[in-house]
Formats: sequence, C-alpha cells, structure tokens
Amino acid sequence: MISPRSGPVALVGLLLGLAFAAFYGGTSRGVFAFGDDILIYQVTEAIWERGEVAVHSLAPPSDVAHPVLGLDGKRFAKYGLGPSLVALPFYGASHRLFDRLELPETADSVGNLRTGPAIFGTGLANAVVGGATVAVTFLLAVELGFPLLVALMTALCLGSATLLAHYAGTFLSEPLSALCLAVAVLGLLKAKSKGSVKGLVASRWWLTISGFAAGLAVATKVAHVVIVLPLFLWAGVLGWRRARQRGLVLHTLYWSSCFLVWLGVIAAYNWSRFGSVFETGYGREAGEFTTELGIGLGGLLASPAKGILWYCPVLLLALLGARAFWRRDRACALVVLAASAAWLLLISRYYQWYGGGCWGPRFLVPLLPLWILPAAEIFSRWRWGPGWRTGIVFAVAASLAVSVAPILVPFSQVDAPLAWSRTDFAEAGWRLQESPLLHSLAALPQAVATTTSKLLGQSALGEAGRPLAGPRFPDFAFEHYGSHALLEWTRGCFLVAALALAVAVRLAKRAAPPGDAERSRSGSDGSNRTKSQLRVEMR
Repeated sequence: MISPRSGPVALVGLLLGLAFAAFYGGTSRGVFAFGDDILIYQVTEAIWERGEVAVHSLAPPSDVAHPVLGLDGKRFAKYGLGPSLVALPFYGASHRLFDRLELPETADSVGNLRTGPAIFGTGLANAVVGGATVAVTFLLAVELGFPLLVALMTALCLGSATLLAHYAGTFLSEPLSALCLAVAVLGLLKAKSKGSVKGLVASRWWLTISGFAAGLAVATKVAHVVIVLPLFLWAGVLGWRRARQRGLVLHTLYWSSCFLVWLGVIAAYNWSRFGSVFETGYGREAGEFTTELGIGLGGLLASPAKGILWYCPVLLLALLGARAFWRRDRACALVVLAASAAWLLLISRYYQWYGGGCWGPRFLVPLLPLWILPAAEIFSRWRWGPGWRTGIVFAVAASLAVSVAPILVPFSQVDAPLAWSRTDFAEAGWRLQESPLLHSLAALPQAVATTTSKLLGQSALGEAGRPLAGPRFPDFAFEHYGSHALLEWTRGCFLVAALALAVAVRLAKRAAPPGDAERSRSGSDGSNRTKSQLRVEMR
C-alpha cells in the first residue's frame, strides 16, 4: 500500500525511531531495581566476557535475582535468552563510551552490580528497542492505509502515552517483545500486499522477517508462543489464498524457517543448562496457573492498581475505533483479537498475573503496538466536531500524564502501600486509595518542578556515590548517579529527540497527498460513506 511514497514513509519512520530512542536514552534510569534485569545482564556479561551463559548471582531464593542450579552445579538465569543477545553490542560499547564518565559502581548485599558504566550502557539497549517499536508501529499504521499524519499520531501516542515510555527506561524484556510482535505482524501485512508475480520474492522475504521476529519473541519469553500461533495460521491462510496447497506449503515454509531456527536455539540453550530441551528454569513455577480467571482478567483490565485502562487511557480510543478497524482489515483485526485473547487468558490465570513489584500490568506491554492501531480510526475523524476533538485531546492528555508519572517519580516509592501477596492483592488492587498510580500522580507536580529546575541547572543533583538512596526526582540516571556528565547526556538526547521529531512531522505533512485524510475517513475500501454511517459502524 505504501510503495508510491515509500521513500518519505521510510524516512519518517527512521526519524521517529531516532526521536524516541534519544528520548528514552535521556530518561533511562541506568540502575537495576528489579532482579530480573540483574540476571539478564549477567547472561550478557557472561557471553561477552567468558563465552558461556552461567551467572554469578548468589541471591537467596527469596530474592528475584536468585539463579537456578543447573548442570555441574552452575547457576543460570531462568529468563529468555533474547534480551541478553540483543544487549551484547551495547555491553561491548559501554566501557568504551562511559568509563570516562567515572560513574560509581554499587552492588547489593550479595555482590550483584546495580549501577556503573556497564550497567548504564547496557541498559540503553531498551531505549533503542523502544524507539524501533514506535517506528514499526508507524509503518504498521501506514501499511493498513492510514494517512501519514494519522499514522504519525498513532505512533506518537504509543511512544509517549503508554507503558512503553516507562519500560523503555528499564532493562526488562517487555520492549523487545513488543518490537518482535510488531515486526511479525508488519511482515505478514507486507506479504499480504505483494500480490503480483514481481512482488512474490519480496513477499517471501517479508514472511522470513516475520518468522524471525516471531521466533525472537519466543526466545525472549517462551510463553509468547500462544501469541505467535495466530500469526503462523495467518501465514498459512495467505499461502492458501494465493496458490492453494502449493502456496500454503511455501508460505508456511518461509515463515517457519527462521522461527524454527529460534526454537532450535531455545532447545540448545535449555539442554546446555539443565539437560532437557523443555526445562527453562522456571520449574514448577511455569505451571502455577492458580488464579481465578475473573480475578486476573478483571485486575489486568480495570483494577486501579494494575488495570491497563487506568495506565493507558488512550486505549479507550482504540476500543471506540475497533469496529471501524475490523472493517478496514478483518484478517489483521482477527489475528490481533486471537493473539490478545490467548495471552489474556494465559496471563490472567498465572499466579503472578500482576507482574510482581512493577509499574502497571507489564505483561500486557508486548501487545501495546497492536492495541493502539484501532485508535488511528478515531484520529482519522478529528474534524467531526469540537466534542469529538475534546474527547480525543482529553484521552491523550490523561495518558500523557499517567506515562510521565513513573518517569519522574520513582515507581518503587509508590508501590509500597499496596499489599503484594497473592491472598491480599485481589482486594487491595481494587482499592483506589492504595493504587500506586494515584500516589504517583499526587507527587507529579513536585516532580515536574524539581526536574525542570535540575534540567536548567538551578538545583543540585543527588549525592554521588549513593545512586539508590532516598526519594529523588526525577527517576533519571543523572539523578541516581549525581552526574553532571549524564545531565548533559540527557539534555543532548532531548535536543536530538526534539529535532528528529520536528523533521519527521514536517516531512509527513509535505508527503501527505491532498485529500488523504478524507479518504481515510471514508474507509479503506474507498467508499463514500457518511459520518452517520461511520458512527453506526463504530458503535
């Protein structure tokens, strides 16, 4: 769909990715605060330094950073290999780039590094991954037939008004999962649009890319196989429609080739650690689906403590646009629906469905690039009237405020009021007064004022040498390290982000053909439907 303007589209996407990678790089925390991140980092370190995957953490079983004993008594991380592999070039470059900054190294009680040049540099992997996710989401929206400016707005909302803004500043696996799933869907959409004989080769390449991304998603978190299954079926349906049985075999073969390579990598990784291709390190924990479906599902969707609609209000626009999105591309909508239903049903039953001591429903972050797409239908109807525009502005503004809160206010300080035990969370999660979101928003005005003052050089930074101590605003690396060099880094990143975004918007405006927005409002099939007809569809 985008071939006539592929040049401007690719350039806008590249600039968007650069803008958000720079923004996430400037807001990166540069510290490890979870436990998962410590072990993922130690696998990266082990591969680069020693050519192995064994970790050295001595954390006790009660600590999240507790490793799993494997063959020969060695200790291993139970998390997927994907994030550790992606972070390798960042780890390799971290000493060259950041050792000169003399960032203080600190460790926990068992010797696991939580700060330092290598920690900060390796953690920037998610900043780049997050920027790439925003760029791919823009390409997805354009491929679905939305105008450039509408696609740009959709991608901007994903990058700045959802949970992705927070998790791109961490070293957790969710941003990489989101990128992989977005690329997998984009590859299938591209393969679907290459209907000519000349486009057959390109179609096969896109199928291969889609399968590779899907495989990396499973290598990042094995449970993602339930999300990937509908994508595999979609690849098969594309082949069936194109050339019946022969096309079915070829399409599934091209898609499956790279996917099976990743399955082989996962199997070898498991075998080398535990002597079994099916043992990931989670052990019995992998089968603890003990939560009642209603508790987990309701909590993930609507509870004040972990409900996705509280943490990403902009998704309300996606719900409003869902029916119009279905009419635009039913195959894509059906795949997104099937993948979402499978993942929600799985996670809702998991004993730790809320994701532990983290900000919002982190297990739902991988689906955000797909869930934001129907909101483009609403953005396409911006000119329907002042009431319509007011609703859009309100939803986006609310999401921006919610997204800024954990970036400026350290989330670990507002999780404390909530009872995290499985027995208490079902009730505590629905008490508004105990919601981490409410506590974070209450501290947001002070955090904004303090952050602005420090960015302008009008206030002193945190005390160097104690990067994890005390309540601090903002939750940026320069404050944790007390580093003026990192303050300059943040300022430079923000400047690059602003310039890249400004150029992207200007290019999108210049490249948008006259009447593009009107064609989008009339539907992807080009029919001239009225506003009232479209409103009926969206209901």
